[in-house]
Amino acid sequence: MTRSVFHIIASIVCILLPVIFLLYMYWDMHQPKIGPVGDGKPNYPTFFEWVPIISCFLMGVLNLPVGIMRYRQQKRDQQNDKDNEG
Repeated sequence: MTRSVFHIIASIVCILLPVIFLLYMYWDMHQPKIGPVGDGKPNYPTFFEWVPIISCFLMGVLNLPVGIMRYRQQKRDQQNDKDNEG
């Protein structure tokens, strides 16, 4: 049962982490970059910066239902084992 709980927690982290990164990227993109740091233009994310964020989010979204199904199946199996013993 702990593996399925870990699976659910890891999926939730994979969903929340990209959201936090996107908020940080949005905030950083709108900070003024003038002087020795930059030329004043916003630094928009490139395709290669989007790929890990989107893939992590998709892993979380696609694995969360699998983790929930495994958790429910293990809980059902434990209940059946308990009913068969007694």
